[in-house]
Amino acid sequence: MLGAACLTGALTAGLPALPASASAATVTIAALQGSKRVSPYNNQEVTVTGIVTAIRPAGFSRGYWIQDAAGDGDPTTSEAVFAYTGSTTPSAKAGNKVTVKAKVAEYYPGGSADGGQSVTRITQPEITSTASTGNALPAAYALNAASIPDAYTPTPAAAPSRG
Repeated sequence: MLGAACLTGALTAGLPALPASASAATVTIAALQGSKRVSPYNNQEVTVTGIVTAIRPAGFSRGYWIQDAAGDGDPTTSEAVFAYTGSTTPSAKAGNKVTVKAKVAEYYPGGSADGGQSVTRITQPEITSTASTGNALPAAYALNAASIPDAYTPTPAAAPSRG
């Protein structure tokens, strides 16, 4: 008969070592969004800090937006990100400066098979700390043809030729 210690050793000898839990990279919202169409942190866990600017408490796509009040000054990056909570009503409050640990994910409205543009968001957000409350909301930034780099603006369709 095999003793318990021998059996335990035999069972665990063939098992691979479990990886140490990876810690989330602490990044700015601009770095999380990146300057390309897909986040350089896609499918990775990150920690970001920002001010809650708006909350979507109902519907199928609940969550809240956080924005970096200072920004990075680069027009090719975004200063805000949507924290998607799914069907859970978010507990975040507008004006709170929060640190959030979450997974970065690309969302394709209408589905990825359509070939449409993805939107970077964070999922499974966990507010790990609230640094302050009642902060003024960062100024809104208006998107227009002049504020979007040419590489990301849609090209108008060619006029049909008349024959």
